[in-house]
Amino acid sequence: MSVDDSPGGAEQVSQLPILHNSLDWSELFAKYPVPDVFERTVYRWSPDRIRRLQSERFLELIELGWQNPFYSRRWSEAGLKPGDVRHLDDIVHLPIFTSEDIKNDQLENPPFGLIHTGAMALRGKVPLKVHTSGGTTGKPRPTLYGPLEWELNGLSFARGTYIQGGRPGDIHQIPSTNSLANFGWCVYKASHDYLGIIPLTTGSGVVTPSRRQLEIAFDWGTNIWTCFPEYLTQLAKVARDELGRDVRELNTKFIQSFLGPDTDNTLRDQLEALWGCPVYDHYGAHEQGLGAFECQYKAGLHFMEDTCYFEVLDLETRRPVPKGQSGNLVVTILFRSIPPIIRMNVQDVGRILYEEQCECGSYFRRMDKFLGRSDSMVKLRGTNVFPMACLPGVKSDNRTTGEWICVVDRSQKDGVLRDEMTVRIEVRKDAPSREGLQAHLERRLHSDLGVRVLVELVDEGSLAEIANLGREGKPRRLIDRRFVKT
Repeated sequence: MSVDDSPGGAEQVSQLPILHNSLDWSELFAKYPVPDVFERTVYRWSPDRIRRLQSERFLELIELGWQNPFYSRRWSEAGLKPGDVRHLDDIVHLPIFTSEDIKNDQLENPPFGLIHTGAMALRGKVPLKVHTSGGTTGKPRPTLYGPLEWELNGLSFARGTYIQGGRPGDIHQIPSTNSLANFGWCVYKASHDYLGIIPLTTGSGVVTPSRRQLEIAFDWGTNIWTCFPEYLTQLAKVARDELGRDVRELNTKFIQSFLGPDTDNTLRDQLEALWGCPVYDHYGAHEQGLGAFECQYKAGLHFMEDTCYFEVLDLETRRPVPKGQSGNLVVTILFRSIPPIIRMNVQDVGRILYEEQCECGSYFRRMDKFLGRSDSMVKLRGTNVFPMACLPGVKSDNRTTGEWICVVDRSQKDGVLRDEMTVRIEVRKDAPSREGLQAHLERRLHSDLGVRVLVELVDEGSLAEIANLGREGKPRRLIDRRFVKT
């Protein structure tokens, strides 16, 4: 056998864009430590050291932005020139943008838009992956991931899982389909690639019915779940009604979920009682992977400070709000070049409550609960109402199933327009009675929302289709009929 014919010879050198060859892995893990190293290093850095790191990465990102026509055009139109942005404090001079700006860019420059200019130049040269948003506000938008973006997608989520207690050998069930949506992939990659945890990619209930999900969990020893709250309650019900078992028999170590505006922890308390384990809250968006997560102390969600820089801006003025006040979350993703994400208004409402050291030892800033989407906000008689803010009130009486949808209508009388919101709330089939329930819910929602709304009690299961319950994707909480022509 000649040298060139042997394995490893010249003929064995591949010209394909192999993922393993696309990154300097030592450099990657030096810049973005793996979970256990991260927990004892960057996660415990001082605020000043974290800020210096963010500023360094931000300035590298600005250089990329000027090379990207999506940004260079917007920044030039705002009167900026290269060199004007010199440190992180200058971020307030950059214009923000929303998902609608990306969608318009992609319509004008199909299929991926000018924002992906750098990525398209690498097509066929490096591994690329495409995912889409959930379509909460319309047609899903595609986003490309390069090798670095794809690794950080899983690595960031793995860090949160490790800090919450996930360890090698655990068995992690993921009832989210690995589709064009990012979520299921993100969680799978975290467990499989970075933690030595066995992922069970059962997919949603459409792919693996709830009964079979539970059979797998009981048979194979699932002890960690990542799942939306609504489906967790459904699984507990199916276990009881169809298997004659209690999900607490699983001895689940912990659950990762997305609790939304559960400001008084009513939803968390319900889930923890059902499952007999801690439930940790998370926040993320399509482009960023895991943006924030709770540690075991559950005292706010730690921002992933070395991968993302978050601001909170006033809904109307778009200026930074004082500490503790709510506003739109605006994210700059410090590792992304495919595509760069610089001051994207994700239109999620939140607030930063904590900047001091957490009991867990971290100085990473912490946000309060995700409070709802500003683009689904409804103004009723001068009051801003977020449909997701109904959650604590709906959960305040155990006769409800915890499911609801807000319907907004507009009427006109004597030339005066009036908007009204009706909150349709499901009542459990086994509720002993409905006496006083409507009045109680209307009082509680008035207190929580700051404005009177109507309550319509409906039967359990009647909102499944209209609110997208028990299906792939997020539940729908608003139907706005004010501008529908009849």
